[in-house]
Amino acid sequence: MRKFLLIFALLVTTVFVFAQTPKKGGVLYDYWTADRMIFDPQEDTYLQTYAMARLLFSTLVRYKGETLELEPELLVKMPEVSQDGLVYTFELKKGIKFHDGKTELTSDDVKFTIERMLSPKGRGASKWLFEPILGAAAFMKGESTSLEGFKKIDNYKFQIILEKPYAPFLQNLAVPAASIFSEKLVMAAGDSWKLKPVGTGPFRLKSHTPNTEIVFERNPYYFEAGLPYLDGVVYRIIPDSTVALMEFEAGTLDVVTIPVLEYERIKKTGKYNIIEKEALNTYYFIMNLSDPKWSNPLLRKAMALAINKQEMAQSLYGPRATVAKSFVTPGIPGAYQLGEGPAYDYNPEEAKKIVAQLGNIGKVTAWQSGGDTLSDANIIIQAMAKEVGIDLEIIPVERAAYRQARNEGKIPATYANWWADIPDPDNYIGVFFGKGNQMSSGYNNKEIQEMIEKARIEVDPQKREQMYKQIEYKIIREDIAVIPLFHLKYLLATQKNVHGVIAHPTGITLYLYAYKQ
Repeated sequence: MRKFLLIFALLVTTVFVFAQTPKKGGVLYDYWTADRMIFDPQEDTYLQTYAMARLLFSTLVRYKGETLELEPELLVKMPEVSQDGLVYTFELKKGIKFHDGKTELTSDDVKFTIERMLSPKGRGASKWLFEPILGAAAFMKGESTSLEGFKKIDNYKFQIILEKPYAPFLQNLAVPAASIFSEKLVMAAGDSWKLKPVGTGPFRLKSHTPNTEIVFERNPYYFEAGLPYLDGVVYRIIPDSTVALMEFEAGTLDVVTIPVLEYERIKKTGKYNIIEKEALNTYYFIMNLSDPKWSNPLLRKAMALAINKQEMAQSLYGPRATVAKSFVTPGIPGAYQLGEGPAYDYNPEEAKKIVAQLGNIGKVTAWQSGGDTLSDANIIIQAMAKEVGIDLEIIPVERAAYRQARNEGKIPATYANWWADIPDPDNYIGVFFGKGNQMSSGYNNKEIQEMIEKARIEVDPQKREQMYKQIEYKIIREDIAVIPLFHLKYLLATQKNVHGVIAHPTGITLYLYAYKQ
């Protein structure tokens, strides 16, 4: 297993330093801006649901502290991998109980969890996690009732066999959507499961008052001795970030995401712990290559040259944003270094020449996910397009309809963001541009997609990294299938007496080791 040491260089500051002995007890108060009304990470992939999944559930492997190095969580040790990279052998820790204190975790629960995600009758939103497993394709089509690539050895040992080698497979198992469920408890809960979750995680759900607060309490049966330190975590629903900051400064919240315009003031007070670090994300503008107008590469190039990323990033996010030169976030093996990459620089004069060359192309269209009015980002993009002569209409579309259209490849173009599920270039390149992509890219370059397939199974890390760089260059510089705009840092503040908070690069704030002094 490779170790992603490069990421360490990007971590700026952290409060994950145990300068003192952690104190047990106390309740930590955080907030969400909305209540998603779901706790099932198989069905809902928002960061909010993922963050709560890390309280409620456990995965076979997880990230070690704030790093991108994997360590066993439900396992006795890291799985053994056969030389051909196809067979993974796992051993569960014995005696792990779910929140009811009675139900013990077994190999059958792991099989159930995987098959539940892949079920053609289910609502699994992250099937890609387990698609590399032998027989997954047949199972998803309903052609088999048991996953061929899962072999139970006994109640605690099992093997997972892949269809073909897939280098980042273990990373997939650390995604919150791969949290292990109890077959017995899920079946007993039925349709109420998504609101009444029962896991093996460090906290269990105590109460949920819709649109008001979500209360978690320490799991007394948690399998890691001495953890968690906190008695509980409470998420209040506070839609206005300004109100949340006011509550934080008043001491009624322990954690807050710092609004950009307040960053310098909050930092200068010296009253709080500040967490500022790089995170694995890219904000982008993507154009559907199957759209009648966006299929023209000259139009896409003009659009790429029209956007002043520096001005846009500064205007929207100030010190939190860094201009993107590549789609795969810097720091991931196989990504370009920060400040380097194949993306086009702002050049409005060149963009105007291309638009003139295109002639009368009329209005071109992009969509916005949700909202009654255009977001600030879309207003900026629209104005910059107009500046070079591109008549860009941006249409707000209801979120559910937007998601469905995206899955069906019907969105003409859109401004959006991608927070990596795993620190691997395939989580960007493969998802957006590989065969069967579902992100409305319309990408269908057979040569590049064959290169993606080869990179996916390449077992030599250095060779694989070079392959992804070549692929990304062709997608961004030659095909101009996506315009990377900027990356966002974490900007969190905690009260001075709060310690052990982990702002993980994957975008999830973790409280397993958090405590209040």
